[in-house]
Amino acid sequence: MNSLREANTRTNAERLEIARNALVSARIDALMCRLPENVLMLSGHWPLCGDAVLVFPAEGNMVCIVPETQVEEVSAEIWDAQILAYAHGRHDSPDQEREIERCLIDLANKNSWKTIGYEGTFEGIAAPGNVAEPRVPSKRFEQLLKSATSKATFIDAQELLDLLRKTKTAWEIEKIRLANEIANIGFEVFFEMVDAGRSAIELAAAVEQAIMVKGTGYKKARRVRAFAQVAVGKDETLAGWRPFEVTTNRKLQKGELAILELAVVADGYWADRTRVRVAGSASPELQRLSDIVKQAQDAAISAIYPGVCASKIDKQARGIISKNGLENEFVHITGHGVGFRYHEGYPILAPGSSQALLPNAIVTVEPGVYLPDFGGIRIEDDIVVTSEGPEILAPFSRQLS
Repeated sequence: MNSLREANTRTNAERLEIARNALVSARIDALMCRLPENVLMLSGHWPLCGDAVLVFPAEGNMVCIVPETQVEEVSAEIWDAQILAYAHGRHDSPDQEREIERCLIDLANKNSWKTIGYEGTFEGIAAPGNVAEPRVPSKRFEQLLKSATSKATFIDAQELLDLLRKTKTAWEIEKIRLANEIANIGFEVFFEMVDAGRSAIELAAAVEQAIMVKGTGYKKARRVRAFAQVAVGKDETLAGWRPFEVTTNRKLQKGELAILELAVVADGYWADRTRVRVAGSASPELQRLSDIVKQAQDAAISAIYPGVCASKIDKQARGIISKNGLENEFVHITGHGVGFRYHEGYPILAPGSSQALLPNAIVTVEPGVYLPDFGGIRIEDDIVVTSEGPEILAPFSRQLS
């Protein structure tokens, strides 16, 4: 093992210990994972094309099965693991599924696993490095796993994996912080470029280009992608409460709003941020609305601490907005988990949510208001839950103009 991998393995001893203890408690001898976020969490490798298969045992070193064309990149990222490579990608290469099965049969013959956990009921997934073509562990892949390890009993490990992803280690928090710092590169461009005559697609393209050009190599980040969604004008930003923006070629007019919904992934770790900007100077009413949203975000963030009920945080943001007579204009939740995916299911900051925030969870806080006469205003940042109080990852200006 090279010195970098040794250092990474030592740094991630916390994650490895947590995962192995969870397997022992669940009486699972090994996990077999293919989803990029689970492979990343357990091994440090962000799959390039989604075809890495990670075997993570309760005892002993993990094994990562990958095409031989990916060995160089996998070796640069993965922690203490054996890499099993198979021929793939050439015109005369063997069938990929059969090669994966061959590797799994070899591993099963060398071990005495009785119970194996697999990704049985995941629906949403995080993208691999090649975001254009993610791979989903299907029923066919499940059958391949069971065929290769026929002596073992298989159980769905979704709940266990979800539990592991609820909190982040110190290493993971720093990686997510890095993604947030790179997101700020995009905010800088957005703030500079929002002006009358700029189109939404022009703004989105400039943000993505800056993040990928300047973010790649930033603090040793190897693989960086950005997903900028921009809505401009009253009608488009009014619909900005949806979990997506439709980026058009509409051009900003003086005094109009532009919302940037921004996802950034750096080496597999995600940031989810939003800023809004006005073309030219903000009117007094737009400035008032922006100030209300900022106050709501501040109130929600200040309520974040270990053990707090998620609905209480939502209540803080919603209370500020309601006090200003805008309760019907805040139509979405206050926040959600983030880190191994763009949107994670824990925690959810919403009315009625009974989830308690765990130490070292990461959550977005993103209140907003949407009025037909003005459009939509939303501000979003990623927050770490700590015993010392909430920590905003990579703060950035919230000024409207």
